[in-house]
Amino acid sequence: MLSLIFFLRPQSKRKSVTLDTASHASQIPRPDGLQLNLSSGEKTLEFGERLGHLLMGGDVLALTGDLGAGKTLLTRGIALGMGIPADHINSPTFTLIQAYDGLIPLIHVDLYRLEDPGAIVQLGLEDYFTAKNIVIIEWADRFIRVLPPDYLDIHLEHGNTETTRDMTLRSTGARSLAIVSALRGHTA
Repeated sequence: MLSLIFFLRPQSKRKSVTLDTASHASQIPRPDGLQLNLSSGEKTLEFGERLGHLLMGGDVLALTGDLGAGKTLLTRGIALGMGIPADHINSPTFTLIQAYDGLIPLIHVDLYRLEDPGAIVQLGLEDYFTAKNIVIIEWADRFIRVLPPDYLDIHLEHGNTETTRDMTLRSTGARSLAIVSALRGHTA
């Protein structure tokens, strides 16, 4: 079962409330956040595929989380949803940027090996933030200041078992909010 956690903000504090999607549909969720518990690698791939169907040119996804948390697996699912074979997607840890052709080009970035902020300028990352590309950045938290104002923040972490993953999505603008809202509709 897919369990959702929505963020509700009281006047002074932010707290998360776990909702059983079947029995708590009447509560009003905070629209900019969504938490998911994915029970397997297959579920991570499926969620990524669902997300890939919702994306359009200009979308930027900032992926964060520990090593092995599923960032590249999620990216494979997103690519699949965009019509790009999942087996074509590899982590660009050494190449830093990998471009994949599709109806909308997918730009897959990995900032894990970068330490110098000047390297981002040399990399030309900001040149990819155009309406014709979808950009997915692994380890985006290393250089968060280079991201455009509106991006979808996706944090993955290891769950309670070896195969489960906890995923937190947070929007930072109108377009990413529309994606979160659409995902909420697909997972409810």
